[in-house]
This record gives sequence, structure tokens and C-alpha cells, in this order.
Amino acid sequence: MNVQLIVGTVITVAIVVAPAWLSYRIYKRIGRRCTEKKDKYQDTKEFCGCNLRRVHKILLPEDERISFLSQNGRWRCWIRRSIKLTFTICPVHGVKCVKIDFDILSVFHALWTNWFRKEQYTMQEKKLIDAFWTKVKQLHASGGHKTLDGQTTDTPPISLSSIVESVFEELSDVMGGE
Repeated sequence: MNVQLIVGTVITVAIVVAPAWLSYRIYKRIGRRCTEKKDKYQDTKEFCGCNLRRVHKILLPEDERISFLSQNGRWRCWIRRSIKLTFTICPVHGVKCVKIDFDILSVFHALWTNWFRKEQYTMQEKKLIDAFWTKVKQLHASGGHKTLDGQTTDTPPISLSSIVESVFEELSDVMGGE
């Protein structure tokens, strides 16, 4: 048996892996604490301090399946039409939806989740559904799109004259002209 290999492995674990694991555990203990006040109806400066538990859910369209083949029969590495939801659960304040993510989902991640964390694809808990709709209503109410016309878009009109004018405006600003 190679003694140097065993000693090197032990030293590597002691120097690299153990501090990384320890810092991760400290983050989990301290970093995920509830920052809500203890009681909403009293003027207390104390925060709840309970450890939050995070729950992740993945929503896929009904016609989407977790496979390396798309609906067209072409190979893919990403599922583009997915919604990832992140909830925090505090024992004192309840459930809150903190993140709605529309980024693409790796097929490898989707398969791993389907094999080992199948509960992430089902969202049947009433508390989670209510928290999701509360978040959607907050996002909808905070948007400034209520006054927009139905024909209005966020994309500015692109034309050759507008590009040339913007270039000349930037050049005049740089040269100090008016």
C-alpha cells in the first residue's frame, strides 16, 4: 500500500475539504435566518431569527417531457420552457415565495431531480400555491405597465437615422459640443 498517497489524501481533506464544509455549514446556520420582525403588530426591534427552510419547485408545461429529445425529435441539452420557484418556510411567519425564475433548465439537472427529488415537480400544497399567487400579485401590482397602451412595446424603434443620430450625439458629447 502506498503510504504517501494515503497521507496526501488525508492532508488534502484536512486542508481543503474540511474548511469548505465548515464554512458551508456556518452559512447554512447564519445566512438563512429570518429577517422579519417577531410580531408585526408590536413595535419591537427584535428579528425572528428562526432558521428558514428552502423549498424548490419546478413547473414544466404539460406538453414538455424530461428527455434529451425535444418535441421535434432533435437533440437538446436544455429545457427552455421551465419555471423554477423558490419558497422560504419560517415556523413563525409561514411560507413566502422569494424567487420566480424563468431561466433555462439543464436536462441533466431535470433528470437528476426527477430521479432523486421527484417532489420538486409536484406543487399540491395549498400554502405554496397561495404564496406563489401572492408573489405574482405583488409583481403585477408593482409594475408600471397598467398605463401602457396595448400596442406599446418595450423595444425601441430601430432605424438607420436613429442610429446615426445617436452616434453623432455621443460624439458631440465627447468632443464637448452642444
